[in-house]
Amino acid sequence: MFKKNRIFDNILSVFLSILSLAWIYPVLMILFNALKQESAITTDSAFQLPTAETFAGFENFINALSSKGFLEAFLTSLLITVTSVLAILVFCSMCAWYITRVKNKITKGLYYMFVFSMVVPFQMLMFTLAATADQLKLNAPWNIWIIYLGFGAGLAVFMFSGFVKSIPLEIEEA
Repeated sequence: MFKKNRIFDNILSVFLSILSLAWIYPVLMILFNALKQESAITTDSAFQLPTAETFAGFENFINALSSKGFLEAFLTSLLITVTSVLAILVFCSMCAWYITRVKNKITKGLYYMFVFSMVVPFQMLMFTLAATADQLKLNAPWNIWIIYLGFGAGLAVFMFSGFVKSIPLEIEEA
């Protein structure tokens, strides 16, 4: 019995090692191509390591950071992410607490509306949302968090409600 488990574990380890290499290989290929000169990246040489003639070093990375606006794009993404996450944490946790602790038909209906919003695919809302964001001037980096709050609220309220339900009421009243 022990020997069968050991053989199975070894086979599983080999299989998962090969599978992990299949996931890591594309990342390594991108890294190797990022170290090549632009003229050296062709369909014939995309899978080859950089040679002395094609090696560009870190010039590609320095060029991308300095001339392509990478730092500005990173800071914009950071602003959007931080404001969106903070808004979702604050507003959705308060909403979930209210929905969980106040038992009436309105809160039950609100809960089911939040759950239903997770079912609607983004593709159904995309055009209308983009037009509404343009009209309300919500398409700037400093106020797009409102749109992200709307999309993240369903899942966040659902998850926070499950968390609040797990906390005994006696702890809150203590």
